[in-house]
Amino acid sequence: MRRLLPILLLLLLVGCTTERRLANLEQDVGVYLEQAGQSELPEEEPERLNLDKYRAYVLPTDGEHEVVALDLRRSLELAAAYSREYQTSKETLYNAALALRGVSHDWEWNPGNNLSALYSLEQDPSQATFTTDSKLTLSKRFLSGARLTASLALSTIRYFSGDKSVSMHTLASLTASQPLLGGSGALVNREGLTQAERNLIYALRVYVRAREQLLISIATRYYAVLNAADTLEIGKQNLASVKASLDRSEAMADAGRTDPFQVDQARQKVLTAEARVVTYEEAFRSAQDDLKMILGLPLEVDIQADPKDLQVLRDCELPKPPMSFEEALETALRDRLDFATVKDRLADAERAVEIAKDGMRARLDLNFQATAGSIRANKLEMPKFGDADYAIGANLDLPFDRLNETIALKRAMIALHAQQRAVDAARDNITNELRSSWRSLNSYGQTCAIQKVSVELSEKRVESTQLLFEGGRINIRELLDAQDDLASARNALTQALVNHRISWPKLLYQLGQLPVSAENLWSEQLDMAEKK
Repeated sequence: MRRLLPILLLLLLVGCTTERRLANLEQDVGVYLEQAGQSELPEEEPERLNLDKYRAYVLPTDGEHEVVALDLRRSLELAAAYSREYQTSKETLYNAALALRGVSHDWEWNPGNNLSALYSLEQDPSQATFTTDSKLTLSKRFLSGARLTASLALSTIRYFSGDKSVSMHTLASLTASQPLLGGSGALVNREGLTQAERNLIYALRVYVRAREQLLISIATRYYAVLNAADTLEIGKQNLASVKASLDRSEAMADAGRTDPFQVDQARQKVLTAEARVVTYEEAFRSAQDDLKMILGLPLEVDIQADPKDLQVLRDCELPKPPMSFEEALETALRDRLDFATVKDRLADAERAVEIAKDGMRARLDLNFQATAGSIRANKLEMPKFGDADYAIGANLDLPFDRLNETIALKRAMIALHAQQRAVDAARDNITNELRSSWRSLNSYGQTCAIQKVSVELSEKRVESTQLLFEGGRINIRELLDAQDDLASARNALTQALVNHRISWPKLLYQLGQLPVSAENLWSEQLDMAEKK
């Protein structure tokens, strides 16, 4: 048991060290994310990604049938907690911060150690020895391209035969190198760290845009459920209406007031309405499953969307573009994070060309080394720094053969030209996407106004044709057509309201003006204003 105790203590120490290192890494990543957020999005709360908070939605263990009541805000809150897509976007951003931490570590004072042991046994003459070599190092990189390494080594030999003596030797060394031509300067040497820092900014922008896109996707699927539910309800109401018309036509036919073929027409309309209800029910269930998937909810969970959200669309003022198109385009080109990334990647490509040009230059590296050791003795002695050895030299690499470097330069120049075209293409794409979103919002607004009038006219038409049919002045086909047109007008109005509702955040997304909370994915831009 006593022999196992040191091993257990060592394992415990390693475990504690691992936990401490993970905690330190978490803290470092938090600092990087906070700095990136303050630099890129100073008006927003800094990102605090706790990946361990994610948990999958758990069904009740008691087997009860759970119904989750949803409105748009609650849907976004559930997505913030359970969406697998949202968690993946967080992990992508976190990985970019981890990459930066790894690169920045190369620019710190980095300690190192090495310990080796060897037991040897010689037969003739018989001799056994135990040799150990240990070494501690400390290294550092500098922006000028210089590298500095200090080391302290200890070598011991213990003899188990003869006089059974111990021999010890220590050695201290200091080496430094400094490029004077090619490979010198902060631009070349810091590029890895610079690019890692910029990659974190790019990842943060992608994460923010993905969060906005997730809001739009959730809103789209949530209102798709409401639209499908409303369509189903309208279909059921229409079915009830045509059944009532069938009953009246049968009664009138029995009384000899209408022809039997009109009863057959009514029966055919009932069958058509029943088939539509079946289709609407299937579409409603499918829309529910789509919403569950994006929210991260199990498909076994029943959800119930709040129909009041549709009524709010009918009662509230529909938002309009907040500015002229010219101002909107200027805003988008100024505030769109993805466009900022495209422009920044152009700066990256320009730097890459300059670095590739540096590779064409001659290299002249200055090297320095100092070593000091102790004499071998049977006790530990420090190195004799007064008797240290010094060496200084230089390495020269003239640019006789620079084919690979020339190829690298040409590729960098091609990449630069490609990125310049990418900036132009991104500008055109933003203009095109903004125009499309702009037109959609205006078009859906006009469609809503038209469909509201259409519903009013269809309701009046149904009332009038109902009276005319009962008076025997028209046949039943005209009544059935009026009822179908009313159902179609109501469906078209709901669809137009939903389309307009979704086109509003889409336009703000194109403008780069859709702030989204990282905690619950809500945006104040989703609030509806009452009609004046």
